[in-house]
Amino acid sequence: MDRTVFDPFDLEKCTFCGECFNKCPVMELPLSVAIDEMKKLVNGEMTKHVLQKCTSCFTCNFICPEGANPTQLIVEKWHDDYQENGMKEFGSYFMTHEKVNFRSYVLERLPEDEKEMLREWESLEPVDEIFYPGCNIVTSPYLTKSKIFDGLNIRGSLGMCCGETYFRMGHYEEVKQVVSRLNYYFGKMKIKKMIIPCTAGYNMFTNILPRFGAKFDFEIEHFYPTLLKKLESGELKVIKNINYTATLQESCYGKMFGEEFMSIPRKILEFIGVKIVEEKYNKYDMLCCGIGGGFSQYSNYNPIDITLSTIKSLNNAKKAETDILSVYCAGCLQMFSTGKVAYPLFNKPVYHIFELVQMAIGEKPLRRQDERGKTFLMGTIKNQIPKMLSKKRYKLGDISIKDE
Repeated sequence: MDRTVFDPFDLEKCTFCGECFNKCPVMELPLSVAIDEMKKLVNGEMTKHVLQKCTSCFTCNFICPEGANPTQLIVEKWHDDYQENGMKEFGSYFMTHEKVNFRSYVLERLPEDEKEMLREWESLEPVDEIFYPGCNIVTSPYLTKSKIFDGLNIRGSLGMCCGETYFRMGHYEEVKQVVSRLNYYFGKMKIKKMIIPCTAGYNMFTNILPRFGAKFDFEIEHFYPTLLKKLESGELKVIKNINYTATLQESCYGKMFGEEFMSIPRKILEFIGVKIVEEKYNKYDMLCCGIGGGFSQYSNYNPIDITLSTIKSLNNAKKAETDILSVYCAGCLQMFSTGKVAYPLFNKPVYHIFELVQMAIGEKPLRRQDERGKTFLMGTIKNQIPKMLSKKRYKLGDISIKDE
């Protein structure tokens, strides 16, 4: 990946052509409006669209013909506003390190077999190699109940969150504090290698956290190339072709690692018999699954913004006219499973790539995500929506850990 994608906005490179917001799959602003919005951003003025609707998916950094990195300009504005004013109180429910948050609510209601898995994953005993699940698989640990993961030592918890959502919201001070937490946890485990299935986390560990002071002295490897090799070598033997047509939801971070990386989940699906039909917005101009609809400092995880963003992405998949919607990010799985409850017009089943591979090698996936989506939604209704009328502002407290 070209690491300059995450460099600061470069005003000298910007020609105010407007392509960034005109070709943005979220906003698709008329060219004259896009140019005006960019001028407002540069002049420090409030926009009518961009600051409010951006999902910080970094697509406009790839669209920009000059490589000026407009995403960073937007996120910097969010950062400055947050530092001065805090965020709306109801947004605290989506902060990973709050005592009660949208993930902890779900964890308290997991089946006992999954709770037991999480208790084992929390171990900080020294180990050479770990499979780091990331927050999204932590809230869907049943996905790892498969021989796909035989021999892997899974270690992770919400406390070990990589801080990806803080980064995309412009909460840079919190990202620095996340670095201190991860230094503590990994220092205890003394790991030499991390295998990670989460593309967002993989990007954070390899491209972002080192920019905030992390000095990880262990190897970091994405899991999907290994999974593809296991299938191609016969280590995981395919005994049943999965004769579905499927559209594939791209992770927001797949494009950071280029065409070769984005081809891997497609090759996995094709190897097990799934025929891919690309969505209108895919790969470099993909739509976020919906959670990004709440990242704006002027949304602060407003459930209406998130729901509308999710519906837009589901409609993008619906138009592809396939049997199923497939995902390779467990966060996308959670958003779509929750979104389907609020948007019953989308009636395709949603499958994580792990579940489809399980079927191909003769296993029966547990398929608990529809019920999990209802739990996510109920937590929002109980814990976030009652705060929607509050005018209180909020800032996350110190979340760092210092190993004494």
